[in-house]
Amino acid sequence: MVPRMRWPRLSIRATVMLAIAGAVLLPSAALWRLDQQLTRETHEPLIAQSRKSLLATTAAALVEPVWTIDENLARVVAQQALENPSVLRIRLVENRPNTPPMLLAKPGQPEGTGVPLKLPISREGTMLGELEMWFDPAEIDRVLAGRTTAVLQLAALQILVSLALLVPVMAFRLLGPIRRLKRQASDIASRADVPPMVWHQRDELGELGNHLNVVHGQIDDLFAQLEAKQAELHQMALHDALTGLPNRRLFAELTQAAVSVAQRDHTRLALLFVDIDRFKSINDSLGHAVGDQVLQTLAARLRAAARSADVVCRQSGDEFTVLVRNVQEWEEVAALADRMLKESERPMPVHGRDVVVSASIGIAVFPDDATTHDDLVRHADAAMYAAKNLGRARYSFYRAEFNTQLQATLEMEKALLLALQNQEFELHYQPLVRARDGALCGCEALLRWRHPTRGMVSPGEFIPAAEQCGLISELGAFSIRTACAQIARWRAAGLVFGPVAVNVSALEFRHHRLLDIVTRAMADNKVQPHELEIELTESVLMTDTDNTQRIVDRLQALGLRMAVDDFGTGYSSLAYLKRLHPSKIKIDRAFVKDLPSDADDRVLVPAIVQLARALGISVVAEGVETEAQRDFLDGCGCDVLQGFLISRPVPAPAFEAFARKSLEQHSAYGVLA
Repeated sequence: MVPRMRWPRLSIRATVMLAIAGAVLLPSAALWRLDQQLTRETHEPLIAQSRKSLLATTAAALVEPVWTIDENLARVVAQQALENPSVLRIRLVENRPNTPPMLLAKPGQPEGTGVPLKLPISREGTMLGELEMWFDPAEIDRVLAGRTTAVLQLAALQILVSLALLVPVMAFRLLGPIRRLKRQASDIASRADVPPMVWHQRDELGELGNHLNVVHGQIDDLFAQLEAKQAELHQMALHDALTGLPNRRLFAELTQAAVSVAQRDHTRLALLFVDIDRFKSINDSLGHAVGDQVLQTLAARLRAAARSADVVCRQSGDEFTVLVRNVQEWEEVAALADRMLKESERPMPVHGRDVVVSASIGIAVFPDDATTHDDLVRHADAAMYAAKNLGRARYSFYRAEFNTQLQATLEMEKALLLALQNQEFELHYQPLVRARDGALCGCEALLRWRHPTRGMVSPGEFIPAAEQCGLISELGAFSIRTACAQIARWRAAGLVFGPVAVNVSALEFRHHRLLDIVTRAMADNKVQPHELEIELTESVLMTDTDNTQRIVDRLQALGLRMAVDDFGTGYSSLAYLKRLHPSKIKIDRAFVKDLPSDADDRVLVPAIVQLARALGISVVAEGVETEAQRDFLDGCGCDVLQGFLISRPVPAPAFEAFARKSLEQHSAYGVLA
């Protein structure tokens, strides 16, 4: 590829000077060429005529000397003619016998050069001789050279005059404004805080300068917007968009800096981990807009409860962290945690309604519990979970054994995942019988875990872990599908005894997949609505009532019956029972175990039975283990019994044998649906 030719870079001053020189020289060159042509055309005839005239004049002057044979005079005349600049040589040839020709020449002129002209010399018709003169052939060139010199002198004078006039004008009207424009552009580039440059010129450069003033203002506005945007982005990068609190990244930097100061000054600091109890229920029942408002209100209250030197951060979701500097006594931290708990429990007016929440707080202290930010957060988080396990709405200081508990929980989560993959879970079935005659009227499907090395794992051990790690929905779906498949097998085997109740946890009940799982399992196994029953804990019905009502309505629309498990241990409300109207309530074993000796239980259980009967709700007593309990419950009108007195939960084959035997014994009563 041929490289492109680069023109030399010239300044404006040099460019203008070259332009002026070109503007003068080009016409001068054209004029010179025309003048040369005209001069040659006009002077050549004149020169030729002048030569002839000189030749004739010299010949006339030589007549007398030649006639009189005056050789000296003839030489003088010839010498005078030779002095003419255009004459190179002269030769005079006389007709006298034995007379040599006279030859005169200018120095350095060889013979044979020049333009020769001849003319005879005669007197009264007598030929006296012949005059021959050689003329300079470059005579016309000398004339032209002279005119060329004149033209060049004139062109140079024009250039000098033009430069003398134009350079000051150019400096004043062009170069000076350009320097101002350069300074103005430099001010724009450097963003110097200078006023706009005043331009009085009304030409193009003045217009350009005024335009640059406008551009300068626009650039300043743009940079101001960019700086504001950068500040906003910096704020967003280090602060939570919803609450305005420092985010996790900024909190980590502040905590690490505080740890360094505490190490240097040998002081203590504390980190509080705050988690809203059951916050998901607020989002599910009241909507995310209400949830966001609750987070904003709580963030403001936590900030107000903290000291001015403390840092409150939104860790994630419904979790907050608080950095407490210069801790002297643990009572200071406890008092702060207590204030934050009280602030969180105050009703929050949101969209015309009061929302009440609680929080659990874990506390880790530097350097007692940890020496780095990550360890402080991890230990405070473990202490927070300990507070939740103690009943929520409280605070807990970190203790070393929390790590052991947390590690055990993590191990349990891994084991649960592996158990689901290896199909280690199974359902056991516990019969429900009529109180008046002991006839089988249904059963409850209970999830069991048969570990390959540990054997049967207690539900009280793995159910809370499954709820905590989010696997409870998978276990619930397994229970529903397995129960429906077992119902289909028993029906095919001719074993019909009543509904199979399946427990649904609070987390699973709020899951949007529950209805799809129940519908698909019933359709796949052709289970009829009267063959399946959904058991809910009382706490499910007492919280998220709007959302619960919608799900209960949809389940009841499928023809399924609802049973309330552990009735009496939660927040019992007649209004909720009236509104949700379950088909069955199950009295918790806590009210049954001391019957009939406990006076309070002897009052509460009949009251619950009469209440349920008044509402048209069937009553099941759980945890029946003695004949005395059976007799009391039957006597007070309880409909159904469940407990070890009848049977422990057993695998499907063992329950099938129990059911067939029970149905045979009570065949006189018929088959109960």
